[in-house]
Amino acid sequence: MLFCIAIHILEQVDVCLGSSVSKHTYWGWTHVVQLKKKFIFISKEEPMSPAKSKLGNYCLYLMITACLCAAPVVAMAEEDDAKEPRQNSGTDEAKTNNATPYGLPPVIVTVDKRKTEVQKTPMTLTVLDSQQLDDKGVTKIDDVLRRVPNLSVNRGMGGMNYMSFRGAPTVIPTETNPLVIYVDGVPADTFMNMDASLLDIERVEVLRGPQSVMYGKNSFGGIINVISKKPDNTIRGKVFTRAESYEGYALGGTVSGPLKEDLFYISLSAMHDQSEGYMDVSGRDRSNTSQKDRFKGTLRLTPTKQIDISLHGDYTRSRERPAYIKGDEPTLDSFSTNKDYSDSDTLNLALTASVDMDFMTFNSVTTYRTETIDFQAYLNPVMPMADTSGRNIVRKEVTQEFRLNSPEDSKVQWLLGLYGSYTDLDIKNIYANYMPMYGFDNISLNQPFKQTTQEIAPFGQIDIPLTESVHAIAGLRWYNAYKSATIKYEPNSDMQALFGSKPMETSPDKSWSELLPRFALTWQINPSDMIYAGVSRSAVPGGFNYGASTPTELTYDSQTAWNYEIGAKTGWFDNKFLANLSLFYSTFENLQIMEYNPTLAAYVARNAGRASSYGAELDLTWRILEGLEFDLSGGYTYAQYDDYRTMDTTTGRDVSYDGKRIPYTPTFSGTAGLQYRHSSGVFARMEAIYADKLYWDDANDYYRDPVTVFNARLGYEGDNFDIYLYGKNIFGTRYLQSYASTTSIGVMAPPQTFGVELAYRF
Repeated sequence: MLFCIAIHILEQVDVCLGSSVSKHTYWGWTHVVQLKKKFIFISKEEPMSPAKSKLGNYCLYLMITACLCAAPVVAMAEEDDAKEPRQNSGTDEAKTNNATPYGLPPVIVTVDKRKTEVQKTPMTLTVLDSQQLDDKGVTKIDDVLRRVPNLSVNRGMGGMNYMSFRGAPTVIPTETNPLVIYVDGVPADTFMNMDASLLDIERVEVLRGPQSVMYGKNSFGGIINVISKKPDNTIRGKVFTRAESYEGYALGGTVSGPLKEDLFYISLSAMHDQSEGYMDVSGRDRSNTSQKDRFKGTLRLTPTKQIDISLHGDYTRSRERPAYIKGDEPTLDSFSTNKDYSDSDTLNLALTASVDMDFMTFNSVTTYRTETIDFQAYLNPVMPMADTSGRNIVRKEVTQEFRLNSPEDSKVQWLLGLYGSYTDLDIKNIYANYMPMYGFDNISLNQPFKQTTQEIAPFGQIDIPLTESVHAIAGLRWYNAYKSATIKYEPNSDMQALFGSKPMETSPDKSWSELLPRFALTWQINPSDMIYAGVSRSAVPGGFNYGASTPTELTYDSQTAWNYEIGAKTGWFDNKFLANLSLFYSTFENLQIMEYNPTLAAYVARNAGRASSYGAELDLTWRILEGLEFDLSGGYTYAQYDDYRTMDTTTGRDVSYDGKRIPYTPTFSGTAGLQYRHSSGVFARMEAIYADKLYWDDANDYYRDPVTVFNARLGYEGDNFDIYLYGKNIFGTRYLQSYASTTSIGVMAPPQTFGVELAYRF
């Protein structure tokens, strides 16, 4: 039986929600992934357990009923002008510049470390302000990243994230990713904390494409800036709670205001989030439980109008019990045990100072970050050669950046900066009980790894007006990264006897330097339309393998890339309709990749020869009428190896991956959403997130079929009180976030989830 619920909003809009229901009440769609030798079921229709089915159906019926009830409320409130609708984007300062009563306001960002409008910035951006974060139900960094086109984020074992951004893949998980996250100036370029909670956020800026001049060596694919709200003279606060499927709940709050008006301010936030998980294990209800706590605070001092000093700190505690799938078919059944855990503790501190001297502005950013990760996996059910695997990672980093900026009203905009950092990385890898199936129960391997990294990098950029509407931008950064390490390979006597392996200890040191230029031209055709073109060079320094067992595996070289981009940003119909398009092409040299070593049962880094990536990105925002918006963000990426020859570790034969697609890179990806907010307080949003086929491995033997996930959010927003009903993956699509063909281990994505959220603002 098919049904369709139609909600008539005003006279211009009809919203339809449809699904299919059989007598067995199956929810979901079926997708099958065909491999060269077998099939992988990516999603399937399957009867839920009575409790889960009843809860999911109840929540879905409740949302539909609420939509039907909301329709007459909207109609009756159409002529009620007592309450102004909330603004969907832009700062308070920008909102006053609307060209029309309901034109889209300009959005101010700081992507080039100076204030600019999104529509006048010569790069591709995804920006979500605090209101948009609430509208889309975005509570974690992970939620932001999944809405960025051409960015693929896939959860792996132990909380590890495998990413690809415009074809630039995850490099060395413990050191670099194609995307660097900055939280209030603190760089977090590790593979963890992608699910860190977003608390009291002003906006999130995602810069697509390399940003090496401004942000350094690891911004190979892009940058995400998380910017917290600054405390000021306004006393404000918010408390919230939510409850959702699988015994999940969260509660938190924030408060901000002056300790002494016009001088000293403070903001404090805290949040607790936990879930009993959605994976079933024999002998236990669920396996993949999680618990996260975050605390953050800011002290701000403004002794004069020209001086602004802030001390920001945040602490995140994460306790997870991961669960994995044995085999190719997504299922709620897990082989995980009580021995498995993935715990992390992260502390960020940032001291920022800004001094406006009229003729220039001086900025200083000092940061300290420490991160501790403990991970253990009980592998015996899927890897008879290894009983347990454990890893402890301690990373400490101190950075200092000084900048001199031209005045905001200067005709020629310029910036000079100096960056320095010191990083201490300590990794302990422990593998125990190798080959118990052959009677070797005392085999163990220790792989301690210690490394320090020192970096120095001067940089600068200048924006020169060639004519009133044409500007030339030139930037340059030079960095030197010096690394020294102590690497040990310590097999016990039984392992030496079985594999013939020998202990190894070495203390390499090496430095890598690169010159990273950027050039761009912009043409501001009119206040609403701009076209631009740019070229830049990016790089990631080389390093040492923490899992090396022989000297030949010890070192991998720097990877570099040239990046070319052209684009247009346009505003139509008095800025009711914004359309931005960009085309990009990148060539990679010595691309850093991870290869599986079956002897070590671990991945080691090495260099492929060449790779390339090209594609396009389209962003549309259409304010159809007052309160009603449609948004679309889509991307296309074709990324492949052009020169990659290696040895198949299984067969011992030389193989070529020339022409193979870079893993974890979907060809098409994007998000589309329809949203309505009425002056009565009624709010509704429906969105779809799509990711095309992607490959799991370099040989392209294993892949996942396209996946579409639908989310919905319905609520009422009062003067101080908000209530929302929401659904994530509302049609219950089953799919894998990651799959390791070497071990046949998969990680399943969250299933259908429903929840309710309450918030009180003051």
